[in-house]
Amino acid sequence: MYYTGQEITQIAVRIEENGYAFYKAAAEKIKGPNDIRNLFLDLAEKEVVHISVFQKMAEKFEPEDLEMPPDESSDYVAHLAETHIFGKPESGVKLARTVSTPQQALEIAYKFEIDSVNFYIELGKRAKTDSQKLIHQIIEEEKDHAADIKRFM
Repeated sequence: MYYTGQEITQIAVRIEENGYAFYKAAAEKIKGPNDIRNLFLDLAEKEVVHISVFQKMAEKFEPEDLEMPPDESSDYVAHLAETHIFGKPESGVKLARTVSTPQQALEIAYKFEIDSVNFYIELGKRAKTDSQKLIHQIIEEEKDHAADIKRFM
């Protein structure tokens, strides 16, 4: 399946929205003061920033900002988008409902962040100038999120 650059940007927004929903819902399941709960609340706030970045990219989107020619590499980006743990609408909340332990929530969160890094790396390869800089900034932040989560695992 081929996605336009605009559609890929919208998928990135959905991924971040689902990440936010997961982190908030998972934090609510963890009772009392807890470092993992605080981590999830902090990560939820950071997802809001990423949502804003991608929404701004979408608002001022120019077709040449994100080159997605219909070829094997765009098929790979489409595959990453479709198989991302939070690539489907409402998947963040649905997945949070299945969490029964903080450790399980950490494992899901870690996979989410790694999937996001891989998706954004491929996205960044196709972006131009300002969009590329923003995507690379988000990649670094996603890597930091994964490292923060890993410390609790």
